[in-house]
Amino acid sequence: MKKLTKAAIVFGFTLAVASSTSFAQFTFTIDEFGGPLTSLPSTIGPDPSGGVTGPVLIYTLPFAVVPGDVILSEPGLPPTPDSDVIRFWNPTGINQTEIIFYSDFSTTDPADAPADVGLPTQFFNPIRITEVGPEGNNGAIYNALPGMPGSTSAPVQYNIISDVPEPSTGALLLSGVGLLFGIRRFRRKGLSLDSSLKS
Repeated sequence: MKKLTKAAIVFGFTLAVASSTSFAQFTFTIDEFGGPLTSLPSTIGPDPSGGVTGPVLIYTLPFAVVPGDVILSEPGLPPTPDSDVIRFWNPTGINQTEIIFYSDFSTTDPADAPADVGLPTQFFNPIRITEVGPEGNNGAIYNALPGMPGSTSAPVQYNIISDVPEPSTGALLLSGVGLLFGIRRFRRKGLSLDSSLKS
């Protein structure tokens, strides 16, 4: 039953993509962590394209798109260093596409995300775009036009989050206040943290 349901969802999604008109657009969000900001399922596994050795962050699209690399460059005057590569990989040309997220790292910017595995040395069907936003909170909006990597018969937009920002001071403060209120409520019920931990 689960296989039938999954097949129906994939078929329906593919049909929607194939039958959509020019005013419809699909938008997908991916980031270097594969976490809650994303809109696609992700896994960590061996690089299916052979771009790098070791595990990589892989997203899955339930339909085929044009394969190729979208290379993100740091903003500034040329030559700008490449910081990320989004590889659309579909060796069979049917059913689904793997999106491999590669990100650079260095001694000044150490690896802290699953995509921080370095960049592949060879690119195919590449297109370069420039990141926007300040370092530590940047990325790019990529509109895949027909024939470009990641494109299909309907307009597709990819929201690529290159650097996920650290929690803000306000968010940390709110977390701390929430913790204090939680401890206070716990103690009002006649329990102390020490006694509850001992039991």
